[in-house]
Amino acid sequence: MKAQKLSTAIGTVVPKGIMVLALFFAAAQFGPNAFGQQSTTVIRGGTLIDGNGGPPVANSVIVIEGNRIRTISQGQQANLPAGATVIDATGKYITPGLWDTHTHYHNWFPELVISSGVTSVLAYDGNPWLEAQAEGTAKGKILGPRFFMTYPPIGFIYMGANDIVKDPEMAVQQVRERVAQGAKMIKVYTSVTPDVLRAVTREAHRLGLKVSGHIGMPAREAAMAEIDNLAHATGLPVPDLLKPEDLDKLSDMRVIDTGRLRVEFPKIGRPWNRTTALWGPLPDLTEYPLFIEDPRRIMAFGLMDRGLAQDLINLLVKQHVAIESCIGYTFRYANDHLEEWRNEDRVLLTDPNLGYIPERYKMNLLDYSLMEKFRPDELELMKKGYRNFQWFTKTFVEAGGKITTGMDTSSSYHATMMPGLAVRREMQLLVEAGLTPMQAIQSATKWAAELLQANKDLGTLEAGKVADLVILRRNPLQDITAFKEIDEVMKDGRVMPLGYHYDYQNPIPEPGERQLGFVDWLVSEIPTRITSISPTSVTEGDNTFTLTIRGQDFVTSSVVQLGSALLKTEFVDSTQLKATVPADLLSRVGTYPVRVVHRAPAWGTTNAAFLIVKFR
Repeated sequence: MKAQKLSTAIGTVVPKGIMVLALFFAAAQFGPNAFGQQSTTVIRGGTLIDGNGGPPVANSVIVIEGNRIRTISQGQQANLPAGATVIDATGKYITPGLWDTHTHYHNWFPELVISSGVTSVLAYDGNPWLEAQAEGTAKGKILGPRFFMTYPPIGFIYMGANDIVKDPEMAVQQVRERVAQGAKMIKVYTSVTPDVLRAVTREAHRLGLKVSGHIGMPAREAAMAEIDNLAHATGLPVPDLLKPEDLDKLSDMRVIDTGRLRVEFPKIGRPWNRTTALWGPLPDLTEYPLFIEDPRRIMAFGLMDRGLAQDLINLLVKQHVAIESCIGYTFRYANDHLEEWRNEDRVLLTDPNLGYIPERYKMNLLDYSLMEKFRPDELELMKKGYRNFQWFTKTFVEAGGKITTGMDTSSSYHATMMPGLAVRREMQLLVEAGLTPMQAIQSATKWAAELLQANKDLGTLEAGKVADLVILRRNPLQDITAFKEIDEVMKDGRVMPLGYHYDYQNPIPEPGERQLGFVDWLVSEIPTRITSISPTSVTEGDNTFTLTIRGQDFVTSSVVQLGSALLKTEFVDSTQLKATVPADLLSRVGTYPVRVVHRAPAWGTTNAAFLIVKFR
């Protein structure tokens, strides 16, 4: 087919391959605005799977104006707006854009996520960089999905953090703080007790938000405290799904490896104690195998009593508690695709066009060394646990429960899930657990949007809703692996460039790892440390402003450096500096390091904070 647009009486028909190439080269040559244009688009001829669960609509015609679907009809004779760009989807299948409901989003995600059809993500975090990414993608100036954020979890105990919420009043205040920051959901962590959780859910619900929990309490207690979602299916299976005699077996399970302590409290080398563990945190049995190197939770599923499980399922459904499945992550070593996906990841990560993925993530994604440490009886019990969880998942959905596709993609400390790909693998695992392909699609579309209370605009393809969609070459209702073969992705009415490119760059890079050391200190003194800056983000083209730097041991000779520019600096006191940032330094978006330097003889450079310059 020639590389040209074909003019017709109804508009412009754009061959698929030419459209994507044109979009990519436009973005590469002219900047991110090139794929940010919204106009009138018609997608015709495809079979529509709208996500509502009804029969598919053959020979559909979807008219999109700006970022919303104006009409959906059927048949070749539908009235089409003059001058529209027409995408011929004959022989193809159209679904809503996919969701990943549990991400720890990073700089290298965008191409992987978008090329896998993921158009919305829930980021279990929130910071100025993520805010800049969210704004930039919404404006069509940065490649990436739509963002929903929780901001920091309440009751966070992890990698040295010790955010124990002491009472319900403190919990209410923390909910309000996160809502003020812009959270679309509240997350709680393992140290939260039932009383505190009740206070969190009561206040969050009053303010119109749902609550998700990586909980350290039994799922039954969390359900009675009106939690809305169990992240990683935490709270299961201990203790609700095990008979007393099987609970007692947990203390006899060996700790397979203590070499990489992911969770500091309590130490994982300690045998599980039924008496002290019931009121959490329960990291040994609510986490997953990698980095704590502890498969005891998976083996505990192998001891699950299905009668007890049915009772809990009934309660969860009655209380409208959703479950974030996380099957691919939790059962990484026990599912039926270990070697297949291991090889797929190995091939993908050797693609030179993905050379920008950091090495430590590649190492974790390909690390299956724990397999060498399992005894045959342990692996057998883990596989039994996997079958039990498949049954639990199928039975939960049959009873009216909602599952969402959230895979903890891809935390800095335990990255084992490939962004984007993890969603379509999770849908495959859900089908193998007994869900219908339609239910698996809904878990990644309709049910996910409902969990985030975004279903008024997202999650299904209907007139009036936002045009987030995926065009597939095969029928996913016949074979859910059809999501491997994506023809087009549209987000917010914009056709997205697909594929991986060695020279991909995020226009607002993620700030680097926290710097713990200092460089170039020539004298013996306590080095200055920056603890915060304000503001943390500005917009390109802003006027000259004052940047406040807080820290310790500032001196009268301290000078603030933004990027490579030394700023006019006012010494306020040993804990605060003020610097003037001229407008000409704000002309380009990006991520700029802020440091404090000293003149000789005490010349030295501190750690860096980061100022984000966002798109206007």
